[in-house]
Order: sequence, then structure tokens, then C-alpha cells
Amino acid sequence: MPATIGDELFIGEQVAYWRKRRGKTQRALAGLAGMSQPYLSHIERGLRPVDRRATLVALAGALGVSVAELTGQPGDPLGPARAQTAASVPMIREALIMREVGELRPPVGSVAELMAAGGAYDFATAAPMLPSLLGGLTGPDLIQVSHVAVFTLKHLGYPDLGRDAARLAVLEAQNLGDPAWIGAAEFIRILSMPPELPRVPEQRAQLTADAIQPQIGNPEVRQAYGMLHLYASLRAAVDRKAADAMDHLREAQDVADSLGEPDELGLARFAFGPTNVDIWRLAVLLELGETGPAIEHAASVTPERIPLAIRQAPFYLDLTQALASRRRDDEAVAMFLRAEAIAPQYVRLSPTVRDTIAVITRRTRKNAISKPLRRAAVAVGLGDQLVR
Repeated sequence: MPATIGDELFIGEQVAYWRKRRGKTQRALAGLAGMSQPYLSHIERGLRPVDRRATLVALAGALGVSVAELTGQPGDPLGPARAQTAASVPMIREALIMREVGELRPPVGSVAELMAAGGAYDFATAAPMLPSLLGGLTGPDLIQVSHVAVFTLKHLGYPDLGRDAARLAVLEAQNLGDPAWIGAAEFIRILSMPPELPRVPEQRAQLTADAIQPQIGNPEVRQAYGMLHLYASLRAAVDRKAADAMDHLREAQDVADSLGEPDELGLARFAFGPTNVDIWRLAVLLELGETGPAIEHAASVTPERIPLAIRQAPFYLDLTQALASRRRDDEAVAMFLRAEAIAPQYVRLSPTVRDTIAVITRRTRKNAISKPLRRAAVAVGLGDQLVR
């Protein structure tokens, strides 16, 4: 029997399931996805994790499914994060619909508290606050709340609602007419786009950056401009456009160097500055398959300079993936546990990292499983299935 979490299949098992439904051989699917048949076989058998967005996108495209259908619903379906979000979804949907028809309701709740919860990846706290704040706020506060709504809903399985919140942010920014907030809102909208959508996210980021570039003398506009290039870099890497990815990254680096580290996290709490660029550089290098340079680069980065879990935890998870790909499993597990301590809800909801921990446990002899690896397996719901 294949290892599962509750009723969930691992990503490789989802790939095999959809391949057989489509009547494709491993060789045919591997050719369509641009990989070797042995590599695909290792993925399907759970011997190699799917640790790059580009691989997920390529497999989803070759199979004619969405990335969400390959990754499945996040684990821990009855945990507090998903339970709180599920209970809040009808009210979030209603608030967004009422905004669409022009009806605002007096907001209840603290924007500062929501931003703190969002910055900590505390989905269980953030979700119940969203309906009232989305339903009544205006101006920059609404744009910032929409940002939290996008990544909360996206991570917890409601990406369509996240895109509705992003559209609300863009409309509000257009009403403000402020190029910095227009750039911030467009970044939020691009963030809400599905991972399998080719070209459009990078192109949209570039178009928006070009539109606000004449006002780049304003430091806040420069921060939005830099964030747009960071996301364009990552999406170009997903599209396997290495030269474009590095061009965007260099542009973001130049802007960050001109600004230095932001005061009080800067525009929209993006924390755009040299440290943030270093964090994104690790993600881009990993996405491009440059695991050696990624690990070398990570050694010089101190993500704790940005006091946000939404910056620190992804950095350590990316480093987990890079180290695991080099079979530096003890180090990978240590980085995973650091990320899990920073943002446990986010880590548990990451299917690619769950698969990486599963692969590490499978290639570790049962009598050699360490306490840290056991803790990591338990953290992603694999304790009973893979380490007993």
C-alpha cells in the first residue's frame, strides 16, 4: 500500500494516478514534461521529491490538470488553521460580493493585529478577522488586508477567493491614484495568479514596473518597483527563462542597494531591501536547479534581519529543499525544524516539503532515524506511516 496522510496521496502518487487516467506511459509523460523517464519513475515511487515549481507546472501541463490537483488539499484537514478558515469562508465571500456591488459595512477589528497575524503565517487568527476588514476598509489599509487575504486563502485551498480580494486591492489602488500603492496592489494580484499560468505573471509585473518607473524617485515607488522585479524573477525561473530571471533579480538588487534596509518594514510591510532580495535569490536559484550556488548563497544570508515569519520560514524551507537534493539530509532536517518553529501552520500546509521529508525518511534506515527526523516527520503528519 502506498504511504498516505489520511486520504491524501503524495505528489508522485498523484502524478501516477493522473498519468494512468490519461493513458500515458512514463516515457511519454516524461517527454512531454521535459524530463527523463527514470527521473519521473523516481518521482512516482516517492524516491525523489518534486522540489521545484517548474517541475510541478511541467507535470501539470503535460497531464492537463492544475497544480492544485497534483498537490492535493493541504494536510491536517481538521487542524485549527483549516477549521478557522473554513468557518470564515462564507463570510469572506459575502464581504467580497457586497464590496463588488458597492456596499461597505463598518469594519470591526484591528488592521495592526491582522497584519501581525499575517506576518506570522498565523492563518487561524487571521482568517476570522478578514470578513469585517475586507468588507469595510478603504485606502492603503484595504490593500494591505487584501494582501493577507490572498496568501491566507491561497495556502488554505481557496485561491479563487484570493483572486477576488486581489482585484479589490487593484481597484482601490486605482482610485487612490498613488503609483506606490498601484505597484503594491498589482504585486498582490500577480501573487494571486495560479502557478501553472505561463508568461502572464512575469509580463504583468514588468508592465507595472515600467508604468511606475517614472516616479521611482519616490522611495515607496522604488520599493514597489523592486518587489515587482523580484516576483518577475521567480516567475521567469518557473517558466525556465534563466536569463530573464537573473535580469529581473539584478534590477531588484540595484534598487535594494540604493534604498538599504527599510524602516518599519516599508511600503505595505513588504520589507523590501537587500536582505529580502537575498531571500528571493535563494528561491530563484533553487528554481533554476542551481542547488550548489543556492546553498553557497544561503550561507551568507541572515533572514532574521527581517522580523517576519513570511520571509524567514520560506527561506529555511527553500534551503531544506536544496540540501535534501544534495542528500545532506541531517542539515536539511535541521533547516526544516527551524522553519517549523517559526511558522508551524505554513510548514504543515506545504505539500512539496512534506514530500521532501517523506523521501528523507524512506532513504534512511529505520534503525538510523534520528530524533530530529522523527520530529520533522511528525510535524508534517508522517509519524505513523513512515517512521514507526
